[in-house]
Amino acid sequence: MSQITDTVRVQPITGQIRDLAPAHVNQEILQRVTGLVYLGIGLLNSLIFMRFVLRLLDANPANPFAQFIYSTTQPFLSAFLGLISVVTVDGRVLELHNLIAITVYGMIGWTIVQLLRIMFARVN
Repeated sequence: MSQITDTVRVQPITGQIRDLAPAHVNQEILQRVTGLVYLGIGLLNSLIFMRFVLRLLDANPANPFAQFIYSTTQPFLSAFLGLISVVTVDGRVLELHNLIAITVYGMIGWTIVQLLRIMFARVN
């Protein structure tokens, strides 16, 4: 059993005092995690942009590469479908909701990185 004192220290019944100060996050680990967040968001945005270009150029949807791009990005775009009407001209499709999704996912990634830095960056 232990008691919490007003000095943010735990004083066990045995009488020994231990610090409860938050552990410092290794700054190298923080850089790697933020780099992974940027990499993931960049990869997702690249795939969505590739889908935008393929639809704009009227790529063959039966092509395995196009199928991969469409099936991979579909779950990430479902929230944006129907947001803006799709423009179709001579079989070419202009899906502006893809560009909105790229912007939103970029902002989400940036926000996550800023929160990580606020919470775990070393203050000098």
